Amino acid sequence: MNSRYSIKKLVLGNLRRQLVAGMALVVSLMMIMLVWQWGSRQHSDLKEQQTAQAVALAESIALSSSVWVAARDIAGLQEIVNSSLNYPDVRFVILMDRRGQVLAHTSSEFLGKYMTDLPAGTRTKVMQNANSLLDIASPVMLDRQHLGWVRIGLGRTQLDARIEQLLLSGLLYLASGALMIVFFASITGRYFTRRLSAISKVAEAVRSGDTHRRVEIGGSDEAASLAREFNTMLDTLQKRESELLQSQDALRIAATAFESNDVMFVCDAEWQILQVNHAFERVTGYSPEYAMGKKPRELLGSNLQDQSFYDAMNESIRLHGSWQGEIWDRRSSGETFPAWSTITAVKNKAGDLTHYVANLTDFSLRKAAENEIKTLVYYDALTMLPNRRLLMDRLATALRNALVQQRLGALLFVDLDDFKTLNDTLGHHQGDRLLQQVAERLLGCVRGADTVARLGGDEFVVMLEGLSDDRPDAAVQAQAVATKIIVALNEPYELGTAVRNSTPSVGITLFGDQDEMIDEPLKRADLAMYQAKAAGRNTSRMFDPQTQAAVTLRSELESAMRMALDKAQFALYLQPQVSGLQDKAKVTGAEALIRWQHPTKGLISPVEFIGVAEDSGMIVPIGQWVLHTACQQLARWSEVPVLADSTIAINVSAKQFHQPSFVQEVLQELAFADVPASRLKIEITESMLISNVDEVVHRMEELQQHGVGFAMDDFGTGYSSLTYLKRLPLDVVKIDQSFVRDVLVDGNDAAIVNMIVALANSLGLNVVAEGVETTEQMQYLARQGCHNFQGYLFSKPLPVAEFEQELSRFIEPLRTTSAATVDATRSGASATL
Repeated sequence: MNSRYSIKKLVLGNLRRQLVAGMALVVSLMMIMLVWQWGSRQHSDLKEQQTAQAVALAESIALSSSVWVAARDIAGLQEIVNSSLNYPDVRFVILMDRRGQVLAHTSSEFLGKYMTDLPAGTRTKVMQNANSLLDIASPVMLDRQHLGWVRIGLGRTQLDARIEQLLLSGLLYLASGALMIVFFASITGRYFTRRLSAISKVAEAVRSGDTHRRVEIGGSDEAASLAREFNTMLDTLQKRESELLQSQDALRIAATAFESNDVMFVCDAEWQILQVNHAFERVTGYSPEYAMGKKPRELLGSNLQDQSFYDAMNESIRLHGSWQGEIWDRRSSGETFPAWSTITAVKNKAGDLTHYVANLTDFSLRKAAENEIKTLVYYDALTMLPNRRLLMDRLATALRNALVQQRLGALLFVDLDDFKTLNDTLGHHQGDRLLQQVAERLLGCVRGADTVARLGGDEFVVMLEGLSDDRPDAAVQAQAVATKIIVALNEPYELGTAVRNSTPSVGITLFGDQDEMIDEPLKRADLAMYQAKAAGRNTSRMFDPQTQAAVTLRSELESAMRMALDKAQFALYLQPQVSGLQDKAKVTGAEALIRWQHPTKGLISPVEFIGVAEDSGMIVPIGQWVLHTACQQLARWSEVPVLADSTIAINVSAKQFHQPSFVQEVLQELAFADVPASRLKIEITESMLISNVDEVVHRMEELQQHGVGFAMDDFGTGYSSLTYLKRLPLDVVKIDQSFVRDVLVDGNDAAIVNMIVALANSLGLNVVAEGVETTEQMQYLARQGCHNFQGYLFSKPLPVAEFEQELSRFIEPLRTTSAATVDATRSGASATL
């Protein structure tokens, strides 16, 4: 915060700097737009130029090879192919007959094979025009007879170099323009702000206590006029300060004048009542003689506010010198009444507190009127149940609470069957009595914390909160309440001399597992109620007809996960973490990622089962298996010299981390594997900090004392509180791949990455960038101060054996990056977690 304030003050500290900054910003933005437009046009022109050259080259090769293709002279064709590689940026050249059989190729392994992606027609065609590769196909013709095809692939190396040169030129122009405007604005600003600075210096001196200083500026312009007015103001203030000091004692006495219609009393510094006004006895019933010497809380306290209320009151008076708010007091008769109270602290010249002055306004009548209005606005006049407005308010709150607490809720839409017939037959008066009895029975079917509301007519809504976080379980709980309601409303109703029966149709829907508008659950419950009516009435229906199928599928997945643990179907995949650049780069460790090798479904991604594991509690034994397997792998690496110092990072869920035995389990696994604790890294997410950050800090510190390191995973995608970084004993902050992916093309992502790196470096934390796919991304991150990387540029997650086998080749993309390698890496990135 201090660094941000200092930068802001440096740039905008005075008018001259504001003028410089403003002009520089405007001109820079204009130049950026011009450079960007110019660069885009140049890029397009260069790309079209290269494409035209490539087409000419392909047609030239096709023309020169037509006789050789006709004669199927393989040696001659191969010589043409080999000589074509001398052209700049040529990646491959292929000569085929018209059926697609390869007659000559830059790679001999393809000779004789067939290529299926042949263009239609007999014209030159661009097969691929990607950022890294240009693929051209041209027909081989002889005497208007189509004999075969030529395919050439050109890289973009020279094009990229020319574009980079253009960008550097544009940036040079941009920087030169910005420097020129800063110089011009600085000279102009200095001229305009010199006189204002003189006034500012005098104001600063006066603020520091030198009240005799005055501004000395001659002339007749606006600055001189302002200086004269400023001096006049200082003279007036000095005079009034003298008068204020002389009348301070009189003002303190006047401040305690409290003879008014409101209750007022004065207490000493120990809160003992010294004086009360006439309204005090009239409102409270206590005489002045009885009140003197007693404390207000002893005399007027209603015991309706706890100690924390009075602690907050005293803290406000201490910090701000006053407090005001609603309070419940007690009259001498024992009756409690609401009052609006204002308490002000009185201090002497030395700043010592001497008295408290309190004011009380009895607003019992206003409170009663407010309650009556509230009842009319928010409650149904017939049943005294909450009406639609209050229901929607509570539903909005329930939706927010459900998302925060991760507990589902339910809405039950209750509609009486054939109520209109009964109402018309017996009369509206008896119909109203039936509705009142329905309301009473509905209240008897739910908990005190639940809501029963009447929307109007014979429509009622029951809102249940705090159900299970498991959707099938919550559906069972809501169905149980619906069954209870149906049974209760089927009992006969005594309506005067008549006894009548009435049945309900109940629609049920769940809410709380997604962010939605407050009217959506009500619409679903209403639709489900109509499904109940269509099913014959006097029954209930759940809105989602696929709920049972989802419950069955979920149950099967949970059983399969338990079986997977027992039958060792889970496996650890490792993705390397690299530190350094170019030839100095080295693999320092790996992140462990779980995969499920199902016997019939094949490899299952964590996306498909981790969520269910979290909800069912299976995440805890799965997490324990990951911890055990990682420690055992570290033990095996201890015997391999090249891997002896490598680390493994594991992801820990919030439920596993909050297990009481978590710390002990980690230390036991490390001891059993006989590996140093420093080789195990635990990655946590910001979501586990919501419930109890103090407990998280304590457990992290306990493990850190033994050497275990901690990393904040996916930083920036959650709450990203700086308080967490300050309090948590972290070693590493990991930049989420969503920011790294577009860091070179998205200014917002670049700004976020730069901020995270700068923040982590200032706190002494290491930074690991996830999702690095290109050398350009890595080099950009390195320039910002991030030197640790993880991503498909080096390797996708691999099984342990393959990871160990490929260890020496992980950093090869830093040394040789071909278009085919980058394309293959990216295609793997899109298919594997």
